[in-house]
Amino acid sequence: MKLINDNFDDYFESGAPKKDNAPHEETEEEREERELIETTIERRSNKKRMFLALGVLVVLLLIIFFIRDRYFHVYQESDIKGRIAEVTLRGTVFKTYECKMLSYDVVAPGNVIKSEFNFTVDDDSIAQRLGQLKQTPLAVQVHYKEYKSTVPWRGDTKYIVTAIDTVDIDAYIDNVKDIPMPQKPQVEPGQ
Repeated sequence: MKLINDNFDDYFESGAPKKDNAPHEETEEEREERELIETTIERRSNKKRMFLALGVLVVLLLIIFFIRDRYFHVYQESDIKGRIAEVTLRGTVFKTYECKMLSYDVVAPGNVIKSEFNFTVDDDSIAQRLGQLKQTPLAVQVHYKEYKSTVPWRGDTKYIVTAIDTVDIDAYIDNVKDIPMPQKPQVEPGQ
């Protein structure tokens, strides 16, 4: 006896459903519909895989570009003059020569500012020569490459020295002191 009319046969009232042991034969329309659904799902998953692979490739290329630009691309090449103050061999795993130089910056005739410049030398012959020049009153001009960041095997600083030359810093400073500074034109009052 049914209490609620829900238009469904009750399993327990009518007994177990009868099983048809005959295999179901697929009609032509059912087969085409099934194949269409299977190929559509397969195409969608292939597109998803392709977009996922493309996205991973783009992310990897961006990471490689960032690492190359940040750590391995030479940002600037320049030189600086001064006297060597310190040359030390440092590093736990990667040994590099860390150097300190007192550089001379001429900001105006008669105004020379001393500043400290720290750099790294990874060539043994350049480091030996800097160590010898530290004992003399000669000044040096170091040519260096500047990177945006440091890596452990390149040393503690962003500045890597590639070559050195000796210079007479006193003559350089005297020559710069003699250069006249450009004067602003005088304006008479009332004009």
